[in-house]
Parts: sequence; C-alpha cells; structure tokens
Amino acid sequence: MYQAKLNNVLSYDLSFYRFKNGKLNVSKLARCSGLSRGFLEKHLWFRGL
Repeated sequence: MYQAKLNNVLSYDLSFYRFKNGKLNVSKLARCSGLSRGFLEKHLWFRGL
C-alpha cells in the first residue's frame, strides 16, 4: 500500500514541491501525499532525489 502511494507521489510534477533554491520540500510532499516525512525522506534518499 505504501509503495503504491509512493509511486503515485513520484509520478506528480515534483517542481510543485520544490523550494525556490531547487531543494525538494519533503514536508509539503508528506502533507499532500498522506505519508510520513520520515518514510518519504528514507525512500527519496534511496532513489537519489
């Protein structure tokens, strides 16, 4: 279930979740997706994002 949500989140346009300096805003991504910030940080780090 979490993997499906994660894949769904990563299929979005990630530019909406970026700060002006280009870094990914993980907190905003977590709020919009319903996944925890720690879970997202871990899996985004695995994927190199």
